[in-house]
Amino acid sequence: MFTALHPMSASPAQASIRTPPLLLAALGIATPEARAAVDAGLEVLERFLAAFNARDAQAWAQTLQFPHVRLTAGQVQQWATAEDYARSNDIAALADTGWAFTRWDHVLPVHADPDKVHFALRFTRYDRQERPIASFDALYVVTKLDGRWGVQARSSFAGIALEGAAF
Repeated sequence: MFTALHPMSASPAQASIRTPPLLLAALGIATPEARAAVDAGLEVLERFLAAFNARDAQAWAQTLQFPHVRLTAGQVQQWATAEDYARSNDIAALADTGWAFTRWDHVLPVHADPDKVHFALRFTRYDRQERPIASFDALYVVTKLDGRWGVQARSSFAGIALEGAAF
């Protein structure tokens, strides 16, 4: 389950992943600009997971920056545009494997400046009976480009469930 630092609601689509200011200061994320970047990055991650759980590849792609990079299973996947990303990610296909939804277990900002935040996190995939299928550690890099925040890169141990897909 989600750590005490980031309490989760019962609903997978209603994640609340705020970081206490004291923890941010302990991590060296002390300036108002860096803290604002963390807040913006957490909002992106909330939208990222909500779009993923809704199986909406278009909305999911809108939470990213492009080119977008994913490192997993010894591969480097890259998508040049949101259209390419959405086209190659039929999230409904993941449901055919028994997956129903995903939750963040913990999300920890580890580095931040006004235009980029690194998040160390863990997520768990669940089946329809809300039983865990698997949990994975990951590092997400959220950037601000042209005034818009999005996930620029991800590295995880989740592997590739479907060839060419980002899950």
